[in-house]
Amino acid sequence: MAIDSEPATGGHTWKKGVLENFRLGKVYEPRLEDYILLLLYLDGRTPIYGEEVVHFILTIYPYAEVELSPSFFLPYSAIIENKLGELIEKKLAYRLKQNYRGTEKNIIKITEGGSDEARRLFKLFSESWLLVHNIVLRQGSEVLNELEALKKTYNGKSVTELIGLLASKLDAEGTFFIQHLSANSPGWMNYVYYLARQISKEKHSINPF
Repeated sequence: MAIDSEPATGGHTWKKGVLENFRLGKVYEPRLEDYILLLLYLDGRTPIYGEEVVHFILTIYPYAEVELSPSFFLPYSAIIENKLGELIEKKLAYRLKQNYRGTEKNIIKITEGGSDEARRLFKLFSESWLLVHNIVLRQGSEVLNELEALKKTYNGKSVTELIGLLASKLDAEGTFFIQHLSANSPGWMNYVYYLARQISKEKHSINPF
């Protein structure tokens, strides 16, 4: 079953027409489920070892539109979870528990039907300019390369490693790093930033080298 070809932000399709009139070529507005399916497909269809990796990557990737939900530890988005659930319901992906490096994880794999749809998306991205956040144009081929690099970098990382990486990144880049995200309230986002800085400082004090 294919994902609907019309992006969820169809109310902004007039922008695509204007941009195409500038002879930029094909313009596409990617959806969150596109990113998830492509993450599962890239790097030789390697499974995602821990669904927290999906939340982590799409949180740190500035061109994915994500709204965070409260979480005690890693970034969590109810929207990501819902979209992942929809892909599973459509039999484009599936989830199973599996031991990975001594720890039981929720493993996410793409199905054959999902691979067929991902190949269509891969071709669409490769041939298009992407309109993200309604204002930013990116070459789809660059986005594919960036998503694959993120998957190779973070896939299989432990929860502790991801927490440490996120804390260090937030401590180094500050609010600039998270300004593309939306959350329930500015106060909650500021609190996440505060906690990340504390975790980063404590991590460095424990491991000074």
